[in-house]
Amino acid sequence: KDTGGSRNGKIVLAHQNFIQDADFGNGFTVKLYESKKAVSEEGWKHLSITLKPQTNNPDYEDLILEEDELTDLKIEGIFVEVLK
Repeated sequence: KDTGGSRNGKIVLAHQNFIQDADFGNGFTVKLYESKKAVSEEGWKHLSITLKPQTNNPDYEDLILEEDELTDLKIEGIFVEVLK
């Protein structure tokens, strides 16, 4: 479960209605999370979030979310470890 805090450099389970996974066609994806933020006197806000596939397959591209696309993005979980 995502408990908040910085997600940069972490593998996340993301859900958003604009995401259409090429393999499954739904709004969920598992990718490496990177964000760009702007800081002002009022606080901070995301400028963009990039979700990067961790594969050598060239058919998979980065998902770059900006502005309105960020409003319903939810990070449902963060990869912690492989269970044996």
